[in-house]
Amino acid sequence: MLGMSEDAWSNLDKVDQKIIEILNSNARTPSKEIASELKKSGHDVSDRTIRKRIERLEKSGIIKGYKAVLTDVSGINEYQVVLMKIKPSKSLEAVKDSIKDFITKLDNYLLVANMNGEWNMLVIMQLNSEKSNPAQKIVEKFSDELIDYRINEVDIKDVNILNMSLLLL
Repeated sequence: MLGMSEDAWSNLDKVDQKIIEILNSNARTPSKEIASELKKSGHDVSDRTIRKRIERLEKSGIIKGYKAVLTDVSGINEYQVVLMKIKPSKSLEAVKDSIKDFITKLDNYLLVANMNGEWNMLVIMQLNSEKSNPAQKIVEKFSDELIDYRINEVDIKDVNILNMSLLLL
């Protein structure tokens, strides 16, 4: 829903920020409900004002749209993190690009990032069935280019979606 800089975010007043937070967790929240949420945090704003503010946020492009977030039907809520150390070479960037291209074609990847330091790349994947091991597939495909790797299962429960949207800038 959001793709905005921290400056744009800090330029919004507390009421707009709260409206966006509420809509970010449920885009279908009625303006009456948003008004009563705001009242709890000490902002007495009518639902008509809320509607006007949402309209303004949409027109200004701060709210770019709304999307359906589908429940994970499989009920699998497990993730793997892969850290990769790639062999140094003149074609290091090309190797990173081919790894990224491979991963972004997988339907269960969440994040691919280049890193500085000991590890070159970080990947986060959702496990989509008991049998599949996407991290292992990545490591096997690029085994010739890797010096080392780590695969860890991670528990991702509390994600700040608003801050994650800052990654999209």
